[in-house]
Amino acid sequence: CSCNSGYGLNGNSRTCDDVDECAVQNGGCEHNCSNTAGSFKCSCNSGYRLNRNGLTCSDVDECSVQNGGCEHKCQNTAGSFTCSCNSGYGLNGNSRTCDDVDECAVQNGGCEHNCSNTAGSFKCSCNSGYRLNRNGLTCSDVDECSVQNGGCEHKCQNTAGSFTCSC
Repeated sequence: CSCNSGYGLNGNSRTCDDVDECAVQNGGCEHNCSNTAGSFKCSCNSGYRLNRNGLTCSDVDECSVQNGGCEHKCQNTAGSFTCSCNSGYGLNGNSRTCDDVDECAVQNGGCEHNCSNTAGSFKCSCNSGYRLNRNGLTCSDVDECSVQNGGCEHKCQNTAGSFTCSC
């Protein structure tokens, strides 16, 4: 007696039983093996696709299709992907979309006087009578008296953020 492919002769030598190909070296499957009547099928873990040989798996680059659903940046990883945001934005709880970070909400954005949040960034500005320093954060007093005597007819006295005229 002999059996069809995928079956083996039973101990009674008269009937054929299914051979579990997955029991030996996972049926040659790289990831998952499912025994079927007279055969077996390989499948791949999430994030992978079955190669033409029906045994091995290749990573799926989720980022290559619609940026993986990421609003800003998509990084392909083995069997998966991760989203990240451009500078000045934070990743939402859905791990795909980004929201502007209000830098001014924490320590006034590092600004000495005024902080204005902008999309993906922020800007510092100074109160009247002060100018923004090169570092873009701190302010220095403007000496109004140094230009045309501050517009004073006689004596000009510079003060913090202002000036006074006197006779």
